[in-house]
Amino acid sequence: MDKCHYSTDIQTTANISFTREPNEPLYHFLQRLPPRDLASATPSHLLPPWLWITNPHLTPQDRKSPPDLDAFLRDGGELLAGFREAAAKVETSTPQDRGNMATTKLMEELRERLRKRIMEVAKDSGVTSGKWMLFPHEKEVNEVWRTVCEGVEAGQLGTGAKVATAGIGQNPTRLICVYTVDFTDVADVGRVLFGLVNLGLVPADMSREITYKCDAYTYLGIYHGNEYGLRKSIWGGSEIMPMMRQEMDLD
Repeated sequence: MDKCHYSTDIQTTANISFTREPNEPLYHFLQRLPPRDLASATPSHLLPPWLWITNPHLTPQDRKSPPDLDAFLRDGGELLAGFREAAAKVETSTPQDRGNMATTKLMEELRERLRKRIMEVAKDSGVTSGKWMLFPHEKEVNEVWRTVCEGVEAGQLGTGAKVATAGIGQNPTRLICVYTVDFTDVADVGRVLFGLVNLGLVPADMSREITYKCDAYTYLGIYHGNEYGLRKSIWGGSEIMPMMRQEMDLD
């Protein structure tokens, strides 16, 4: 497919849609909203944080009932508060003669329990969406976004995708999220990873790691370096790819 030529004539009215419209040709969507150039051509008060595209081939199974976000935030917040309280007790009550190893072991157990409980509460609340995350340089973001959009439209990827309209601070990269409907569906998570590999967006040998994060963590503010010691992502490409290859060999 020929490369899309991006328009420099970007609309900046308050009525502009920052998502692909129903029946809008993909080339028109990409020309209308080139992510690399949008921030400089759009007044800051009109610029949203993301541009969105949705898979036009979603099945009823993909369109799950809306999550109970209020219940998840309530229950998830209680889990985080409980962890902080338990962690403080461990730090102050572990006998000195048992040393730091005992504290470390207890903290690891608390952390793993927290991780599992968050996953359970997320599933119970229907907060199961998650995303593979790409970080292209802003010089390349238009072309990477085009490839992602083509993959979403063709049904090669997940339920949809979004791209950041600006970087963070002086960081020259842009975040692109490629969504799946259920982080517990490892087969589908792996299928989308294979799609990214087949589109040339991720190396097959995982020499450049890609990570998958559940939206539950995002809603709870669990990012890199969080106070709970949780890994910000629940999957890495180097973890999923061998599992998927083994499954294909068994078949």
